[in-house]
Amino acid sequence: MFLYAILISIIKDIKTLKRHCIISLMQKKIVVIGDVMLDMYDYCKNRENPESSAPCYTVISTEYKPGGAGNVAACLAKLGANLKLISVVGKDYPSDNLVMRLDELNIPYNLIRDEKRQTVLKERTLSVHDGRYHYRKDREVIQPIELNHIDEIVRSARDADFIIISDYAKGIITYALMEELKKMKIPIFVDPKPNHLSYYKRVSIITPNVKEAREMSGISDEMKAAEKLKQELETNVLLTRSEKGMSYFGLTGEIYDFPAEAKEVFDVTGAGDSVIATFAHFIAKEYSIKDALSLANKAAGISVGHTGCYQVTEKELGIGIRV
Repeated sequence: MFLYAILISIIKDIKTLKRHCIISLMQKKIVVIGDVMLDMYDYCKNRENPESSAPCYTVISTEYKPGGAGNVAACLAKLGANLKLISVVGKDYPSDNLVMRLDELNIPYNLIRDEKRQTVLKERTLSVHDGRYHYRKDREVIQPIELNHIDEIVRSARDADFIIISDYAKGIITYALMEELKKMKIPIFVDPKPNHLSYYKRVSIITPNVKEAREMSGISDEMKAAEKLKQELETNVLLTRSEKGMSYFGLTGEIYDFPAEAKEVFDVTGAGDSVIATFAHFIAKEYSIKDALSLANKAAGISVGHTGCYQVTEKELGIGIRV
C-alpha cells in the first residue's frame, strides 16, 4: 500500500511537470515583479472580553496565502499562465511560509533573500460564520531595494515576454529599477501607486482605480483624470471604477467602457490583481485588447463575490482550458 501511494505521487509529479513543460513551450512568459507579502487569515468567533469593552475573538483556524505581487502570480497560475514571480524578501518566518505557499501553488519564483529586510505580513481577522472582514494588522518596514538587487531582478527577468509590475509601494519598485526594465523593450503592465507616478512614463499600460487616478492626476472627475494620465505618461490607461465597471483609454484614441459584472460584492480584496493578471494572460495568448479587457472585467466581477483574494479560472470565464 505504501509503495502504491509513492507510485501515485510520482505519476502525479510527472503529469504536473509535463503540463508545465507544455505550457512553457506554447505560451509566452509573464514575469511578475513587485512587492510580495504573506497574507494571514484568522477565522474567528466573537466572545465577551473579560478585561474591557474592546472586541475579543477566539481564533478557530488560520490560513496563509501569497499576497501583493504573490496574489497576482497566484491569479496567473490559476489561469494556467506561463509565469515567474520575482521579488526581494527577508530571511524570516514569513518568507519561509511564503515559499511553502508558492510551492503548493506550483508558482515558479525567484525570491531574493536579504537579511536586512522584513517580509511584509498582513494579518486579517474574519468571522468564521460568514467570512466578514473585521480588521487588519500590517507588519512592515518600507525600505527601497539596493542596486545589487536591481541587477539581480533585471537578469532574472530577461526571459520575459511580458512584465507585470505589482507596485504596493513597499520598496521593491524603484525609479532605477523601472528605468532598467524599460531598456529591455518588453511590454510592461503596471498596477500603480500614486506616489510613484514618475516611474510609469511610457510603460504599456497602467491600471489605476478611481482613487489612484484622482490622486495621480489632481482631477476629481475620474474620466478626465484617466485621459490626463494617458497624455502625461504616454501610456494606455485601464481605469477600474468599482460598481461602474472599467474604462480603457488607448493612446490611439479608442475608449472602451465595460459595465460591472459583479452579482454581489462581498470583498474587493485582490480585485485589482485579478484585473491585471487576467488582462496580461489573454494578451499573452494573443487575444485582442478589447477581448482581454472584457475577460478582465468579468474576472473582477467573479473575484469580488468571494472572501479574501480569490483566483479565477478560465473555466469560470467561459473558456475551455487550453493546454
